[in-house]
Amino acid sequence: MLTLDARERFFERADIVIDGSRITAVHAPGAHPAAGAPAVREIDGRGLLAAPGLINAHTHSPGALLAGTMDTESHPAFMWLNQADTSARTPREVYVSAMLNAVQMLQAGVTGAIDHFPAQNFGPEDIAAAVQAYRDSGMRMALAVRIFDDTFGDLFPRDTPLPPDVERELARLALLPPRPLAQTRALTEDAIARHHVPQRRLSVLPAPTNPVRCSDALLEMTRDIAQRFDVGIHTHLLESKVQTRLALERHGCSMVEHLERLGLLSPRLSCAHTIWVDDRDIERLASHGVTVVHNPESNLKLGTGIAPITQMVAAGVPVALGTDGSVTNDNVQMHEAMRLAATLGRCSEPDRRRWVTARQALAMATAGGARAMQLADAGRIEAGCRADIVLYDPRRAEWTPVNDPVRQRVFAETGASVHTVRVDGEVVVEAGRIVAFDAEAILDEARPMLAAIRARNAELHGFARRMRELFP
Repeated sequence: MLTLDARERFFERADIVIDGSRITAVHAPGAHPAAGAPAVREIDGRGLLAAPGLINAHTHSPGALLAGTMDTESHPAFMWLNQADTSARTPREVYVSAMLNAVQMLQAGVTGAIDHFPAQNFGPEDIAAAVQAYRDSGMRMALAVRIFDDTFGDLFPRDTPLPPDVERELARLALLPPRPLAQTRALTEDAIARHHVPQRRLSVLPAPTNPVRCSDALLEMTRDIAQRFDVGIHTHLLESKVQTRLALERHGCSMVEHLERLGLLSPRLSCAHTIWVDDRDIERLASHGVTVVHNPESNLKLGTGIAPITQMVAAGVPVALGTDGSVTNDNVQMHEAMRLAATLGRCSEPDRRRWVTARQALAMATAGGARAMQLADAGRIEAGCRADIVLYDPRRAEWTPVNDPVRQRVFAETGASVHTVRVDGEVVVEAGRIVAFDAEAILDEARPMLAAIRARNAELHGFARRMRELFP
């Protein structure tokens, strides 16, 4: 058993005692006072490796239907095409896409995630559909309500104006119309008041889509809502180089410094990507306890850059891991994210003592993700913690022989060895099969969905393709 507790304990054999949703004890086999007493359920884990569940600290469930739809697009072109594929969805399509995301994560040992949702303006019915999906899935989820009130200035060419006909078409289609601030506040607060029930594995939090697409008033509103409801804040931050330039033009300082001035930098805040930061920004993030969510695969696929994670770790910035959505990553496989997090910066760092180790990468995917989700009692196996546990089958080839469980979980495992997954003590995957819901039915329903959405959004796709021509 790999505990990942403060003492870094590893047990060749051990019993994990669970009462309700909590781990109450970790003991040598048969050593617990209640050993031999009747139990509600006993799982025979002999021959299996127990470990804390993985946490995907940044994903987008609307992208679950979009694997294989992008390859060499620029970041702006990707964004426009993504809007065409995710706009005007029905609540059922929202539900199935969220469930499809959950299927992929659960089968690969992910017990919790932050869903930056949705990809465009939304209504209460969309929030309710996603909430129902995550309750049905059995996963632990933080629904990060994605809000904005400014233009998506980073998605337009900076050197030339848009052609007049494109300007007119953009105004007519109104793909990303900002809402009045009061309406955004009401929608966000209503979502938290209705659905934020952490004891039922579901949190709801405000989540600006990106600070460069938000007014200071919205950002300050986000800060105040998070403090009032005692929830986290999630956002994209400095994913592309143009966003750095926009921040300097607008605020006369880096976006990180501007967020500091607004009082948003705190342990409540988790920031996805965070690529284009300098040493002073890194110091600010570290001093305020902001969690950076590293998304190495999507950053590489889109060519947006490589986050300076080695420098962040050295400076003491808390780091979590995310996959981003399947539209930019084509999967939500956290084992791949861990492997890249550990290896990506090594060629540019001559001092091997500063390399991200397998243990550090695993901590990003467990304790780091728990921190981003505002969970102080997750990411490890010890008494008092939430019973979010994964059992791997080490009899598979990638584990044979078991030389080092941490290194093999990070460098060798693909998710294919996941045998059992428990969330809050409840079994949601058993013998590699999801038992919390009918996964095959979800897959069957999801298969024709994107074709139907694209037929409905044919006009939007035509406009997106035109925008792609402007971003060669």
